[in-house]
Amino acid sequence: MNSYTAAATYPWRNELDRYRTAAVQAGPVPADGWNIERKLTLVKQIVCAYKKHQHGDGAIIDPYSGTERYYSTPAYAMAAAVLVDAGHMELLDSASNALSQSIDAVVKGSAPDNHPDFYPVLMMRAYMLLKPHLPEQAAIWAEALKTIHPEQDYVFTMTRMNNPNRMINWNAIMISGEYLRWSEQLASEDTAWMDCYLEAYHLPRFTALGLYQDGPLDRPNCPFSYDIATRYHLGVMLDAGYEGAVADALREKLRSGAFSTLLMLSPLGEIPPRGRSSQHQWNEAAAAYVCSLHASLAMQAGDSVLAGAFARAADRCFEAVERWLMPDGRLKIVRNEYAPEKRHGYEIYTNHTCYNLWTAAALAHACLRDPGEDIIQYSLPSEIGSRVLQADGWFETVLASVPGQQLVLHTALNDPYTIPGLVRIQHAELPGLIGPSAASHVQAGFTEFAEGIVQPLSYCPAWKTADGIWHSLAEGIPPGSVYDRDAGIDPASGGGSVVCESAALTNKVKAANKPGDTVPAADAKAGDRASGDTVENAFDMTWTGPLPGIRSVCTRYVQRADQLTVTYVFEGEIEAAGALIPLMYSDGQEQAVITRTGQSVRTEYRGAYVESTAHDAGAVIRLDQQETSSRNGLLKKARIEVHGAQQLTFTIQLGRM
Repeated sequence: MNSYTAAATYPWRNELDRYRTAAVQAGPVPADGWNIERKLTLVKQIVCAYKKHQHGDGAIIDPYSGTERYYSTPAYAMAAAVLVDAGHMELLDSASNALSQSIDAVVKGSAPDNHPDFYPVLMMRAYMLLKPHLPEQAAIWAEALKTIHPEQDYVFTMTRMNNPNRMINWNAIMISGEYLRWSEQLASEDTAWMDCYLEAYHLPRFTALGLYQDGPLDRPNCPFSYDIATRYHLGVMLDAGYEGAVADALREKLRSGAFSTLLMLSPLGEIPPRGRSSQHQWNEAAAAYVCSLHASLAMQAGDSVLAGAFARAADRCFEAVERWLMPDGRLKIVRNEYAPEKRHGYEIYTNHTCYNLWTAAALAHACLRDPGEDIIQYSLPSEIGSRVLQADGWFETVLASVPGQQLVLHTALNDPYTIPGLVRIQHAELPGLIGPSAASHVQAGFTEFAEGIVQPLSYCPAWKTADGIWHSLAEGIPPGSVYDRDAGIDPASGGGSVVCESAALTNKVKAANKPGDTVPAADAKAGDRASGDTVENAFDMTWTGPLPGIRSVCTRYVQRADQLTVTYVFEGEIEAAGALIPLMYSDGQEQAVITRTGQSVRTEYRGAYVESTAHDAGAVIRLDQQETSSRNGLLKKARIEVHGAQQLTFTIQLGRM
């Protein structure tokens, strides 16, 4: 069998090979029902929900603000054009009108909210699909498209900004569409200008794992959402035939990134949470395209196992989005059940119409690259075997999985949007939010909430110092500088470090928060131990100050599918050892039942439960009734306390009621 695999320099190469071996041994899995018809139906539901909001000039009007917003209209045009191409001819006029409006907006410099950089890939794909159906109109479109001058007509260009640090995801997204315009012979310049941008500003942002570090070149802030969105668009460009000066280097980076997406995807089909725009549906829509594309590429290379894995990953991403479909065909664009007008968990730039239609467009692109029903599927990495992975670059994230369950831990000590500790537990058979799905964080300029207080909260160590004050790792370390919501934070600001290592003290991984470091991934072979039929991971993370009153704290995790055992060991003079426990409380529609009995605290939500149990004699559990805001709704906070101790142990158990 031929192999579609990573370069020898890919840090998780051994992990990818171990996964492949396990997948072959386990054999194929049954088809999951996500054929192309079902995928197109999901896209059509979103498109048809917004067709009723189309103005006579073709613009899609946001019902909440009463005006056209961002790139809603070209996203609608592109998604509708894919449906027309699939035979839904009743959408032809609507798609055509939306495309005409979109082209006019770029040519006339009137793109809503000054976001023309997102237009070209959407309107060019719509143009390419609609051209055979409307040749006379296509000639008019073509003449208008020929008048676009990238350096002047888009925002994130060096001509307009003269700032290398601002050549971020916007610029890459624009270039992907401009390549399509060039490939259609509608641009006078060749691709040399694209090569310069890609080589100078985008290739340097990729880590060895193929993850795209968005933000300033000297201090990227690295949300996983903008990693996947940028790789999605550059993938569209390569798949359309780009063979410029950096094509081979870009191809290798995107292939590495696709393997990393596959290894990091949760059993529920979600990418890890980190930073702004986390928990938005378009995250998984972009991942659906990446996985669909690489399923097709793996099949072309003759690798049926990786093709089957990527195909299953793409399907899980579609399912992750479909889970949040409303009865009228629109999506809850952030993973909670609040009414859209409440804007709970929205970023300041989040728009309900735009992000519904951008999601639909990304899913439509995935449909265009659907690998087909002949691919035999294989289990996801998060469904089989065990592994502990540490993201490289400045992503500051550790992922641990055993069959059907995944943990996500953040190691940043000074980032208000990426607080330290265990932030997600997801299980294949349980509601995605119950774990919970993401920590709450500090308010630092982006996220809006309808209710609850904004404070950092994760599963993390807490301790009481001699002055009687309780502290927690979630509070992090003051950075010593003003936080810039656009630029992010230098991980070295304020000091501190974390070392992650297997419980057997092998394969040590050090992340000393040094700017620009590429952190090697944990091979985690010690995590492969099997006890009977139980596969487990066991790993330690040691956090070093400056932390109030202590020199360091070691956190040990022993992960099994049915139970997680956590031990915290404190180095320093403390009055009490503690552990913060985030409890899913409300998704905005359904409220969980939280009970505290003896040594345990339990939350019950949508037929499932999570129960944390203290194992130390004399431990007490205190439950804070204050509701804490999170993107997924509301959390409550419990604290396990063991007075006169330097360590504590507790277990977290998840299951069906």
